[in-house]
Amino acid sequence: MTKSSPQFASGQEVLVVDKDEKVTRGMETVLAKLGLVVTATADPIRAQDLLINKFFAVGLFDIDTPTTGAGLELLRFARDKSPLTTILMMTARKAFDIGVAGFRGGATDVVVKEPDSVPYLKDRVVAAANELIANSDRNTLLEEVVDLHEDFLRRMRDMSRQNVDLEDRLLGRANVSGGAGDTCSIVLVDDDPGVAKAFDALFPEAKGWRITAALTGGEGLDFAAEFRPQIVLVKDPLPDLPARMVTGNVKKLSPDSIAIVYQYDRPAAPGEVTLVEGSRPMLLLSSYTGPEQLVSVLAEVREGIRQKLKERRYLQVFRQTHLEFLNRYNNVRQRVQAVIARAKK
Repeated sequence: MTKSSPQFASGQEVLVVDKDEKVTRGMETVLAKLGLVVTATADPIRAQDLLINKFFAVGLFDIDTPTTGAGLELLRFARDKSPLTTILMMTARKAFDIGVAGFRGGATDVVVKEPDSVPYLKDRVVAAANELIANSDRNTLLEEVVDLHEDFLRRMRDMSRQNVDLEDRLLGRANVSGGAGDTCSIVLVDDDPGVAKAFDALFPEAKGWRITAALTGGEGLDFAAEFRPQIVLVKDPLPDLPARMVTGNVKKLSPDSIAIVYQYDRPAAPGEVTLVEGSRPMLLLSSYTGPEQLVSVLAEVREGIRQKLKERRYLQVFRQTHLEFLNRYNNVRQRVQAVIARAKK
């Protein structure tokens, strides 16, 4: 048998539970010489408390402490409360069923208490402590590898972005935002035809805006389904449908569309402009009086859309260029994470 190196396990905690003081004193003496920190008790209740409040690399439990077979209950408790602790059961009885019960309960080994067994038991304790440290070091290393690979992937994506930007500049398409040019399409839903004219003046096609006006909520939904606009502006109230119903259906028809609801001055409160996204609308303007106030707001929304489309294009190019690498990377990453997860159970 190859004996384990005690230096590697030095400092590890060991819990010895046995009603025989000769056994506990003997194990304390033998294991302390190896640099292990031993806590001994004959009380299983105290042992349970220790297992809950302190981590032990190894537990040495007598099967018949304090009464016949009672150590198996402590074994089950340890397996539940401290699953990373290696449990070695000791017994003075040479019976096959005792060993079977210990192994079934989750013990790593069942050792008969005889003088000749002391060297073997000592080596088993050291080996278990060493294995725990080795597994911990391996898991730490695997986690560092995962982090390093994630950082490497981020750097690859950054380099891919730089390459795409450089290619766009060299080919004279620096403003390309991802398949839609630099035009921002808007469906405007307002029952006042004069509002559409105001928007046409404020957001001209010459500056990259394309306005499609609808006079009713139903018409606005038809346009949203047909054109899949980047922005949908909805007046509240509308003559046919609630504004929130319109925006809700727009998000179903065109999930990428930005839905904005605006209200003019009301008798009891000023108008508001809100971005409808999820269950919590975001207030964009708290006092809305006319379309001219939306110039800067929509410019910001447009820039956000441009950046989102640009990021989407970066990702598409990166995936197309490195598809085989990404498949291998994801496969290895999942396998490493599965190994780490199993080790922590």
